[in-house]
Amino acid sequence: MKTFYSYSPLLTMATALLFQTPAAIAQSSDEEDLASIYGDKSTVSIATGSQQPLRRAPSVTTVITAEDIAAIGATDLDDVMETVPGMHVSRSVMYTPLYIMRGIGTNPNDSRMLMLQNGIPVTTMFLGDKGQNWGGLPLENIARIEIIRGPGSALYGADAFAGAINIITKTAADISGTEFGVRGGTFNTWDGWVQHGGKLGAVDVAAYLRVGSTDGAHDIITADAQTKRDAVFHTQASLAPGPIHTGRDALDGSLDLSYDKWRLRTGYKLRDNLGVGAGVAFALDPKGLHKSERLNSDLSWTDTQVAKDWGMGVTASYLHYSETLASNYQLSPPGTVFPTGAFPDGMIGDPLLSRPIPVLWVITCASA
Repeated sequence: MKTFYSYSPLLTMATALLFQTPAAIAQSSDEEDLASIYGDKSTVSIATGSQQPLRRAPSVTTVITAEDIAAIGATDLDDVMETVPGMHVSRSVMYTPLYIMRGIGTNPNDSRMLMLQNGIPVTTMFLGDKGQNWGGLPLENIARIEIIRGPGSALYGADAFAGAINIITKTAADISGTEFGVRGGTFNTWDGWVQHGGKLGAVDVAAYLRVGSTDGAHDIITADAQTKRDAVFHTQASLAPGPIHTGRDALDGSLDLSYDKWRLRTGYKLRDNLGVGAGVAFALDPKGLHKSERLNSDLSWTDTQVAKDWGMGVTASYLHYSETLASNYQLSPPGTVFPTGAFPDGMIGDPLLSRPIPVLWVITCASA
């Protein structure tokens, strides 16, 4: 039995007209001094949608650069999020990371922390989250991460009730030639990556590819939901004590092309043979596997000086996300008993839904 559900391609056309007055774009000498000393870390765009000094951002904002990531030694987005003041990384029953800001966002299906990539939402329309089969996010291709530590709904809507995270990927200017690396660790963990930044004629090119695999940590669950049922019905069906299942195979790729005022970005994220953590129904499941695919692309045109003291930008973006149940969920193990009767082969099923998502067009205008 194989169950598949997918989110139909989501096509978003976003048109942003950014009007800047002379006073808005003029910088004082002390701000220029800060920029020369601290570089990009002194500015932020997530708070208002346009670049401005970090100390003037109208929200509590954190900026993490590629240099910060290297200093931390982090290899996954979860590791970085744990360093953000006020944020805690928890786990759902399937061990999907939950980014909890100041105690808000404890439900795995909550759409309270908005996830963006290069300013464009990557959350699914089904639940408004980043996907039940997230499977981690590597950091080699990330130039900076901007986090609003508190409500951002005035700018980004209801999904940013607890905050917003904007992941900005590297461009050709951020990569010096060709870089590559390999890693290995416990639990049969390995990954390798390569990225390149340079020119192809008049086009700036940045490309990234990463593959990896892990069996996942083997933390032991001493008792699960089936343990309680065993006590009630005098059975011994529970697989606890037993290990959680968090293994996965991963593939990540991206391409960034820039020419004059045009930029094309596209990315692909695959997570296959993804374990179900502690079990979908809070009972250990050694057989259930997931698969998810995410394809995103955006094309933008930006002119910061379309006229004196005026700028304009246009962006069209595309997102397709799908999740697949690679094998049956074992909601309860063989021999389990419910008030309705015994299940010699266990309870097998797929509690998730299959629902088409219509094509959506959005046009927005904003002034700085």
